[in-house]
Amino acid sequence: MTSFAMIAGMIPLALGLGEGGEQTAPLGRAVIGGLAAATLATLFILPLVFCDRATPYHEKIRLARSRRSKQFSVRGTNVEPNML
Repeated sequence: MTSFAMIAGMIPLALGLGEGGEQTAPLGRAVIGGLAAATLATLFILPLVFCDRATPYHEKIRLARSRRSKQFSVRGTNVEPNML
C-alpha cells in the first residue's frame, strides 16, 4: 500500500511537469522503477525463496519424528530396535 502511494506521488515528478521538470524526471522514473521492482520481488520472489529453503528443514523434522516413533514401538517396549 505504501509503495503504491509513493509511486502515485512520484508520477508528477516522473512526467516532468513544471519548471525544471526535464531535470527531475529521470529521478522520478528511477524511483518508480525501483519501488515497482522491489514490490514485485517482495510479493513473488521472496515467498518462493522461503518455500525453497523451508522444505528441507521440515522434511528433516518429519523424518526425525518418524524415527523417534519407531524407536519406542518395538514389541511394546521402550527399547531401540538395534538393542533387541
